[in-house]
Amino acid sequence: MQFHHNGYVSADPRVQPAAGTGINRPEELPEFMDVLIVGTGPAGTITAAQLSQFPDVHTRIIDRRPHRLEIGQADGIQSRTVETFQAFNFAERITAEAYVIKETTFWNPDPAKPEQIIRTDRTADDPTGVSEFPHLVVNQARVIDYFAEYALNSPARITPDYGWEFKELSAEPAHEYPAKVTLINCADGADSLERVVRAKYVVGADGARSQVRRSIGAKLSGDKANHAWGVMDTLALTDFPDVRTKCAIHSTAGSILLIPREGGQLFRLYVDLGEVPENDEGKVRETPLEEIIERAKAILNPYSLEVKDVVWHSVYEVGHRLADRFDDVPLEKIDSQNPRVFIVGDACHTLCKSRARDECVHAGWLQPGMENWSCAFWASTSAIAADLQRRT
Repeated sequence: MQFHHNGYVSADPRVQPAAGTGINRPEELPEFMDVLIVGTGPAGTITAAQLSQFPDVHTRIIDRRPHRLEIGQADGIQSRTVETFQAFNFAERITAEAYVIKETTFWNPDPAKPEQIIRTDRTADDPTGVSEFPHLVVNQARVIDYFAEYALNSPARITPDYGWEFKELSAEPAHEYPAKVTLINCADGADSLERVVRAKYVVGADGARSQVRRSIGAKLSGDKANHAWGVMDTLALTDFPDVRTKCAIHSTAGSILLIPREGGQLFRLYVDLGEVPENDEGKVRETPLEEIIERAKAILNPYSLEVKDVVWHSVYEVGHRLADRFDDVPLEKIDSQNPRVFIVGDACHTLCKSRARDECVHAGWLQPGMENWSCAFWASTSAIAADLQRRT
């Protein structure tokens, strides 16, 4: 972070002076805006944080939730991602409250007693020194908080407009604000009243069931591996010796990926639920928490697991899906039409983790594609800002 350019700054250097649309920014969602971001998850919030440095671009970000996210799900932060946090001036602060993964232990069946597990290997988390930053585990909500803080403290003073649900979008190319967006006011006491707003650009960051993606006719396609996992953040008593270390555990009863949580008390268990029949039709997602706990106990044999509390849990199937395009321009018109609507994050790409022992393999082949997409996305946001600044 650089400051003290012209003499000393006696106030908080992370709070930049308001400018442009950040001065007297209206609290209520206006009718017209340059950029409308739908969704305050990681992809939407980082887009808002980036655009908050362009105060001449009027950016608003909406979410159907009544308030900030409180409990996240995707809480593992790779070291190269922490480098991105450094660019937004909060890498050190979030590292201080996170669990830092320094090594991984591997547990497999004991050759002498195959029904029991033993530690068979221990490896450093980053043996080749890929980054100066650590591998973290921290609540996704806290990451969003830091990006939101950056957006608020930047010249554009961007803050989320909660309680607005995206319904549909249509294009009117001849209009100064060509994206016509219908929203539903889902705040308490609003009676689900509809409202139309207009934007020059729309960014759909509204998750895997994206309504923005549906509005532009883009589709997700991919496959699933017919395998399911139960995941839970738990407070438990156990004599398992590596409970505060990342562990990949494989036994005759199944597999577990154990991830310690920040704070020194909780830990997350990804529990193997086995193969899913072709005609399951999502029934595996109804697997009760009690069954997940019993499977975890069987996998950890001969060690005990006495669960005292589960603060969050879910069941998911392994799968990978990718959108056929990332904006509203049909493939046959990519050389003649500029995009006005973009989809980012889970709205255009979803991936569930595979078996614990394959986690690093999946991350390895996926990373190059993610980096290429990230470069394209940042280029798009820069192009939006440049275009809007030329027009103002």
